[in-house]
Amino acid sequence: MVSDSELVGRLREFLSTSDLTTTTTATVRRKLEEDFGIDLSDKKAFIREQVDLYLESQFQENEEEDDGLSTEVKSEVSDDEEEEVVAKVKRTSSKKKAVKKNESVKRKAGGFTKVCSLSPQLQKFTGEAELARTEVVKRMWNYIRENNLQDPSNRRNINCDDTLRELFGVDTIDMFQMNKALAKHIWPLDSDGASTITTSGLVSSTAKEKSSTAMKKRRKQEEDEDSDEPKRKEKRQNSGILAPLQLSNALIKFLGTGESEMPRSNVVKRIWEYIKQNDLQDPSDKRKIICDEKLKELFHVDTFLGFGVTKLLTPHFIKAER
Repeated sequence: MVSDSELVGRLREFLSTSDLTTTTTATVRRKLEEDFGIDLSDKKAFIREQVDLYLESQFQENEEEDDGLSTEVKSEVSDDEEEEVVAKVKRTSSKKKAVKKNESVKRKAGGFTKVCSLSPQLQKFTGEAELARTEVVKRMWNYIRENNLQDPSNRRNINCDDTLRELFGVDTIDMFQMNKALAKHIWPLDSDGASTITTSGLVSSTAKEKSSTAMKKRRKQEEDEDSDEPKRKEKRQNSGILAPLQLSNALIKFLGTGESEMPRSNVVKRIWEYIKQNDLQDPSDKRKIICDEKLKELFHVDTFLGFGVTKLLTPHFIKAER
């Protein structure tokens, strides 16, 4: 007989290595059934609750002090995606050192350590013709941090200076958009778009011509894929743990953004931000939340334990009619 604690342990292990934009509770349940060789149909509600608790715990852990993490890295870690990138950079740092020493090893490296060709614009920014994507992201964040380009009111937003404006073509960009924008400047090694920097630090005219051809090909490919992208995006957004859910009127009023749909994890994050900003945790027991009038109106309770916020929110997520 498999205990609940064993299920929870394996569930958390699985989620920690999964893509939460495509993973669903059904995926988690089937994985647990496969691993333990049992039928968990009667555990659907339990698994859903444990997934919610996992997502909530991830947010709370990000908010707490981590003595083992440097201030340099902590300034980058504003959400789960950037945290994952930084973690992978750290895990692969030793591999990247070996890559720099050996060209053949560099060309065989894969995954996050795979070295790629950079666009002329990105070469100008980094001073390198070839870098691993993780190294590009690391240098980008070093530059942002050194030049204080994060918006003080929302550190996920980047205020572009002239250098970044030339690279991205916008005045402001959030970290999600930045990762997507960088992808257009990072090409497979040995592609037609590969180019080099001359000893003077300028991209050669031959490289520019190759780059221009590659950019045209890339643009054509992106245009061909555009027609299918809305369908793929809708499919991704309508499935998975991070899929947006319809919110109740009371929750829409509480959040005050006018949004009628939002992923469950984002709502939990907003609730905790509100709790922390208004000092609603009981000083004698941080797990206990003392509701102000706004929270009382939403949850209809005077106090609750922090891990119970997901349960209190459940009635405020309206299931879409199929």
